[in-house]
Amino acid sequence: DELHEAADAHTEAVRALVGHHAQFGIDLYTEHVFPVMYHTFARAGVTAGTKVLKETWSPVYIACALGAAVQYDTELWVTPDLWGVTGYPHHGPDAYRSSLVLAYHLGADCIYTESLALDHMGGGEGSLVLMTPEDYEVRPLGEAAKWFIGEYVPENPRYYTKDQVKPRVAIIRQEDGCWGQFNTPYPWTPDMLFGSTEWKCGAANRAWLDIWHVLTNGVVPREGLSWWLPDQHAKPYQVFCPLDGVVVFDHHARLAHFGEAEVLFLTGIGVSPETLADVGEAVRAGAICIALPHLVPETIREATGADGIYEDGAGKWLITDDFLSDAVRQTVAPVLPDGDIIRYQFGDTVVTLRPKDGDLNRLEATVEPVQ
Repeated sequence: DELHEAADAHTEAVRALVGHHAQFGIDLYTEHVFPVMYHTFARAGVTAGTKVLKETWSPVYIACALGAAVQYDTELWVTPDLWGVTGYPHHGPDAYRSSLVLAYHLGADCIYTESLALDHMGGGEGSLVLMTPEDYEVRPLGEAAKWFIGEYVPENPRYYTKDQVKPRVAIIRQEDGCWGQFNTPYPWTPDMLFGSTEWKCGAANRAWLDIWHVLTNGVVPREGLSWWLPDQHAKPYQVFCPLDGVVVFDHHARLAHFGEAEVLFLTGIGVSPETLADVGEAVRAGAICIALPHLVPETIREATGADGIYEDGAGKWLITDDFLSDAVRQTVAPVLPDGDIIRYQFGDTVVTLRPKDGDLNRLEATVEPVQ
């Protein structure tokens, strides 16, 4: 219960800060290095911007930030960050170009890149540009930015907005700050939630990591959602991971946000009564809800115990404490990515991104009407 209270208290503290700055006409924005707390800040009135590239699984991070922006009616800001586990710039022009295309087609309202001219350690490589006392030189990363701004966007106008997203899979989860830090040995990523050494990543906090492992066909490791993991650290970076219409909402989401989803996941530490009632309505209309036992209505839990299926109207509940079980995998099989694709529907438009020639850092997009 203390962690529940901390999450709500954090939102209230941020809301007070937002109100103070609003007196002076100042809007607040946050940047998120890890895919957590977007909803906590958005609920308080902050525009929560997500990093991509860096040490991130970029499609996963955008799916989380997208849900927060849609649920709380904020803009979706995305910042491709050129830092990585080996320094700066860690990401080359192809990966940077792909991150821009990915963010654009998944509905970003604003895309910006930090460190315009950082020449890390005076190495002479620069960033988007390399500054000299007399002039500047546009570097390959800068050429990628020029191409995206000057050619790609004008040639590929976007006739939809993020607010038209139609989730195929909705993850509903109260924010708790867990992204996999319990698996890292680094002192700058301690295993603590909301800044407290007393709150560690428990089973309910960690459960959503298994969901991502399943929904990405095993590409995203179940150990965590960042390259700041011992085994992940040494692997080559990739922008791409497969994903089909996954959007993350928090424990206050309503039927309007997830009512059209085929599969709902209830995970984490809590869910509001109003949201749970709406989940029940979605299930009776035909959705499948896969949930941790402590989050479902008591009448259902009494019928199924900690592991079972409950038929409800046109849909059903699958109660489990193991999102990697065969029952879960079989249930979600129809909504898993069909091969190497990232797919989202916005209104009557379907966006599909694929690796070009199998290169996981070279994404190309197709935009088509719903068939």
